[in-house]
Amino acid sequence: MKTKPYRFIDKKLVFLLLLLFIQKALSQTITGQVTDSQTNEPLPFVNVFISNTTKGTQTDIKGNFTLKLQTSGYSKVVASMVGYKSFEQEFVLRPDEVRRLTIKLQTDTKFLNEVKISGKRDKQWKRLYKDFEREFLGRTKNARNSKILNPFQIDINRKKQVLTANALQAIEIENKALGYGISYQLESFQVTGTSYEFSGKTLFKLLPTTDDLQTQTWDNNRNQTYRGSLRHFLKAVANRKSHQEGFRVYFEKDSTLKISRNRYFNNNALIEINPDTLAQLNSVLQRVTLPARRYEIHYLNRRDPQNWYFDLDREISWIEIKAPILAFSYNGILENSYQIETIGSMSKRRVADLLPDDYQPTDSLLSTPTENAGLIPNFQKQEKLLLNIAQNGYTLGDTVQYEVDVIDATTYHPVGQTVVYLTICSQNQLIEQQKLWVAQGKFKGKWVIPDTLKEGDYQLIVHNSWSKNFDEHFWGRKNIHIISNLSPKNQSDDSIQTAFFPESGTFIAGLSNRVGFTSFTKSGHPVSIKGCVLTPNADTLAVFQSNEEGLGSFYITPPSEQSLKAVLNNGTIVPFPQAVPKGYVMQAEVLKDTASITIKLINNLLHTEWKPMRLLLHLRGQILYEAIVTPKRNLTFAKIPREDLEGTGVMQILLLDALNHPIANRAFYQSASSSDEDEKSTVDIRLFEAELYAGKLSSELLKDEKTISKYTDIQLLTHAVRSYSLEIPPSFDYETGMIVKGKVIQPNGKPVTNTSIIGFINSDSTQLNFQALTDAKGAFSSPPLQWFGKADIVIQVQSEKVKAAVISLDTEPSYIPKWLWIPATPLNNPQKDSLLSRLQERIKLKTTTGAKTLERDFRRNYAKADTTLHIDAATMKVLPFANILESGGEGLTLKSEGAYFGTTRLALLVDGLPTTLESLKSLRGFEIEAIDIIKSSKEAAINVLLRPQSSFFEDQNLKRFVVPGLVK
Repeated sequence: MKTKPYRFIDKKLVFLLLLLFIQKALSQTITGQVTDSQTNEPLPFVNVFISNTTKGTQTDIKGNFTLKLQTSGYSKVVASMVGYKSFEQEFVLRPDEVRRLTIKLQTDTKFLNEVKISGKRDKQWKRLYKDFEREFLGRTKNARNSKILNPFQIDINRKKQVLTANALQAIEIENKALGYGISYQLESFQVTGTSYEFSGKTLFKLLPTTDDLQTQTWDNNRNQTYRGSLRHFLKAVANRKSHQEGFRVYFEKDSTLKISRNRYFNNNALIEINPDTLAQLNSVLQRVTLPARRYEIHYLNRRDPQNWYFDLDREISWIEIKAPILAFSYNGILENSYQIETIGSMSKRRVADLLPDDYQPTDSLLSTPTENAGLIPNFQKQEKLLLNIAQNGYTLGDTVQYEVDVIDATTYHPVGQTVVYLTICSQNQLIEQQKLWVAQGKFKGKWVIPDTLKEGDYQLIVHNSWSKNFDEHFWGRKNIHIISNLSPKNQSDDSIQTAFFPESGTFIAGLSNRVGFTSFTKSGHPVSIKGCVLTPNADTLAVFQSNEEGLGSFYITPPSEQSLKAVLNNGTIVPFPQAVPKGYVMQAEVLKDTASITIKLINNLLHTEWKPMRLLLHLRGQILYEAIVTPKRNLTFAKIPREDLEGTGVMQILLLDALNHPIANRAFYQSASSSDEDEKSTVDIRLFEAELYAGKLSSELLKDEKTISKYTDIQLLTHAVRSYSLEIPPSFDYETGMIVKGKVIQPNGKPVTNTSIIGFINSDSTQLNFQALTDAKGAFSSPPLQWFGKADIVIQVQSEKVKAAVISLDTEPSYIPKWLWIPATPLNNPQKDSLLSRLQERIKLKTTTGAKTLERDFRRNYAKADTTLHIDAATMKVLPFANILESGGEGLTLKSEGAYFGTTRLALLVDGLPTTLESLKSLRGFEIEAIDIIKSSKEAAINVLLRPQSSFFEDQNLKRFVVPGLVK
């Protein structure tokens, strides 16, 4: 015989279940009569309804009405009729209660005095109506499938960037996404650039259904709309199931701060909390309360195409409670919507996403989401290194003033402290590399052009170690032309370079392809060209002509299995892309329609080859739109509303196969949205160019609002665009300073292994020291160190077993970026004349003055010596140090413990480094260049300056180097 196990019974849970059962079993009734407040005459055909529900009716001929409800609790009864002010009354309806109301409606004088609204509106109203519709209905899929049936009843105004609206009659809405007709009595509406606020009373009516499929579609859409909504969250909290329902809630560690999020989730200081434990349930009043706080809410069961965090793709919302407590029903219905402010995913839901208060979901959650749902652990942010120079033409001796910006390519925020390399090179030679210490993402510096450079083109390139994770085509680059000859020669080889770019990345035979092309000289100057595309039989398939910027595009349908060639008007034959037999052409129409992006997917495949594909649109790695596309014919359309693409900059459309391999791609520029025709869109030239390889914008062409879209489109069509990937790249970390690297070997060439070395660094900015250990190859490296300007670095090997160690320092650049072709701005004649004039003056000045720059002598760490003994005489070269000093140093005496000037003991130095008298006694005159004697009481010292051939330091396993440090 089987026995049933004992079970613990939660009495509170039983009470709630019984309460819910009673609420469903019992019915509540509201009855009453509606009359005119002045005449007391009954009013027939008055709409009486429970606000925000489908429960409504009309009064009969005697003004009477009856409403039967299946749920008790908080209710708001509304009575409305054209020509009268709306009536509303709030109360808590008890289970099985019958409540009678007497409603008296007052005449609305505002309506009686209002002029009849015409069926047409002017252009300004239509422009404002688009903004109103977007803010009122929302920016979701449901909003796109909803329509206001009586728009001309709405008065809209904008003053000082504040959009307001009012309507005397209820706004009638047809929501074909959810299957509701909505009558919305607008009470207030106000939208600014940073917030929105509107309120009203709503009556829902079920739209008639045509078939079971539509009924099922509406049911699914309603369930999806409910999931993740504010009501869903509040109801889950009331039932203590927020975690199981897919919600995660966080507090900020510092609640005094405004909502200003780092766009990387893992970089925020957040504390996860359980809101169920904070909620207070009142079973008598059937209400729940939450304490006033700012909550960050993650809904893990659904992705948000617009990622609020770059490393987390779930729906993210913030709610801020403005009252001491937030009160709501067990069903998640707010008692007062003014008590709360929403930001994020929930805020995008407006009237088109409203569900009746009496709606109950019909689906069920399949499983509890995992803790790491939506996290993108390997998301790799990128950086933009922007380089700007004052001009592009210089002469020898000129100073190149430059600016460097290091910004997060996703957020456009400055990157913190980092070491950036500025490399100056020609096509075949490294000229110089500076290491810049960039704080707060910005650096201003200069480079003096050496007199030894030859005339020609040079390139300035900026990068850091972090940027080596990504394509160096998108590092900061600028070309400069240096004139070093008073009779400059023309370029001997400056032939035209022409390149062709199929719109979607691949040239498909038998399909109409848009092809962009560029024409530049080898030195980077744009050239206007004309030409045609010919078949092997010399038939002309297309003709083309570039603009003055060297850019253009044309359409062509290539035949299958034929090699085409492009011929310029001067007879030059240019290679043309080979067409592949099958595939997809993706065309993006971004110029004609300002409201949406139209994408055409054209293919020449058999229907058996049509497979589901992923269509993705992202802005700097942030996914804005995603859909699965399965072609059903050779032409497939996709339309993306621009209002859904929040953000400004270069956006990319990707068509991917089932394995996420790219099939086609296209880029376009989304300018800043402007709701006022007087406001002009602007393009940040530096940020735009940083998204392209070899892109160059003309500021003159960007001044005309009408040409911005066309100009940026042809740039993006004809240039490679920065790509973003979720793949893990090689690990290159930020550099926090300079690393001193070197090697120690014995005179016979064997490495000095596992031996301690000491380094001393002396610069104008600081004095540092470090210790390191040699490895199996004798190599050593210091920790990251910071010094600015040139430094004197002394390395000493700490070993008595090793004699005359050979110490070398690695002072060559660890990485030299490639010279890459980029367009250049040619010098005009006035610029050339100015440079030649400046060069001539500099040559004259150099001839007359012959001035030379004195390098700092790190051997002398003092301002001036009182006496200097120069070792020139042949007899002095063979004398030991002690004899030389006693013969030339008046008042100096040598004792066993040291050297003295009177009673003052002197510090003993060799080339500025501390030493002992015992070591100095081993020196002879042929090793000594001079002896400085400093008699000051503060820094009394003897400093022996060695000749280059001296082996003094080698005998002590010590060597000195002069190394450039960071530029600040």
